[in-house]
Amino acid sequence: MHDIRNLTISSTNPCLIVYLIDQSASMSDQFGNGSHKKSFEVAEAINDVIYEIGLRCIGNGGELKNRFEIAIIGYGKESKIAQSGWEGQLAGKWVVSIKNIFDFPLGQVNDKPIWIKPYSEQDTPMTKAFENAKRLCNDWINWGNHKDCHPPIIINITDGEATDAGSNFTQLINETQQIKQLSTNYGSVNILNIHISSKAGVKSLFPNESPTMDRFGKLLYEISTPLDQNMIRIALQKGYDITNGAKGYVFNGNASDLINFLNIGTPQ
Repeated sequence: MHDIRNLTISSTNPCLIVYLIDQSASMSDQFGNGSHKKSFEVAEAINDVIYEIGLRCIGNGGELKNRFEIAIIGYGKESKIAQSGWEGQLAGKWVVSIKNIFDFPLGQVNDKPIWIKPYSEQDTPMTKAFENAKRLCNDWINWGNHKDCHPPIIINITDGEATDAGSNFTQLINETQQIKQLSTNYGSVNILNIHISSKAGVKSLFPNESPTMDRFGKLLYEISTPLDQNMIRIALQKGYDITNGAKGYVFNGNASDLINFLNIGTPQ
């Protein structure tokens, strides 16, 4: 296994990021103490992060280099279905290069491009979302030279319990265990979870042990992978108090934590 600290992400060796977005009915609830719905805050955060990723991919000559490839999987917009979250001219596509993403935004808000709109519709088929993410990551790793690339990063954003996880969450656990078996020469696929809440309360940011909360919160902690050294470095730069072994898991974070988490999960 190669040392990920020596890896340079480039057009030749890009990184895949897969965002899983809960679009179930409960995402219409208020985000913490904020004034917006959870679905709105999540869409805004992802749009901002995609924009920042694009800016980081601009070369010295002003050209946009394909250093990242991104997939958006929405679950809950339709009952029992997880599907590509891209819209407009990217509708129906799964993994899209950052250059193609910037070629086809949905529009602009506050002079910045957007690609994702907020939705809060039906159930929470999270297992199906992870199943689709597993297939995408497996196909991507085994295509071309991607074995020599940064391991794919899956970032799941949800506010509730999966409705298709099976008895004792066995189906969801099985999917995530299979995902963790996928790897490039630089390590295994990363699974990060953002567990957002409507309630004001104690945060749990990048814990080293399972926090005290409901059983599904504990499950999301368990299926999350530890932050790698690069993620820890970024988290420390952003002022988070974390140590080696910290999991890629956030519970009850605010809007600032949400955007910071998405940045931490993006290699720099």
